[in-house]
Amino acid sequence: MALRKMRKMSVGGDETIFEYDVDVTSPDRLLEIESEFNRWMMHGNFAADITDKRDVLIQEFDPTADILLMPRVSGGE
Repeated sequence: MALRKMRKMSVGGDETIFEYDVDVTSPDRLLEIESEFNRWMMHGNFAADITDKRDVLIQEFDPTADILLMPRVSGGE
């Protein structure tokens, strides 16, 4: 069992948006998860593979990774 999560940072902390088992999740469901990842990336956000504290930025969806989506931070006044 390879349970994975895609989470996004939010004001209240990390929020899980997808949780799935790589070994049993349908290809259609993985495409849906990848589509959400791509939507985030197209809007200028960042993503990190945080599997086992790897903590590296990624540009492409990896279904075997635990992914943290991070919004772009902008400066104040």
